[in-house]
Amino acid sequence: MKIREINFEDYESLIKFWKENYFINEMDSPDRFKLFLEKNPYLSFLMEDNGKIVGTVLGSFDGRRGYIQKLVTHKEYRRKRIGKQLIEMVVKELKSLGALYIPISCELGNTQFFEKSGFKKTNQMAMSISNSTYPYKKF
Repeated sequence: MKIREINFEDYESLIKFWKENYFINEMDSPDRFKLFLEKNPYLSFLMEDNGKIVGTVLGSFDGRRGYIQKLVTHKEYRRKRIGKQLIEMVVKELKSLGALYIPISCELGNTQFFEKSGFKKTNQMAMSISNSTYPYKKF
């Protein structure tokens, strides 16, 4: 298995992978995905096993904070340290850019994984404003 940077040419394969193993919505449209990669070069990775995508992570940096999205592992490859390796890779890159803080929002069932990866629970509660039906509407 190997980890490599995600590029826009991976788009169709990524959408298929995310549909099968997570979800997609209007934020995953081609235009939004391309813009995300352009604004955040060198921060998104995938792991392949003989050309098959088995894990992904998208990273972004706003000049102070780093963000992690779409940490997804193929259903048949879970518990094989793929997510851990991808988290380590993106955190390393975010820190190298100067990220002073890397918050993450996750489902309650995934908190143990993130704690093992070095994240700490805080008293903050995730909240959002959205004009979309995120996260469940398919585009």
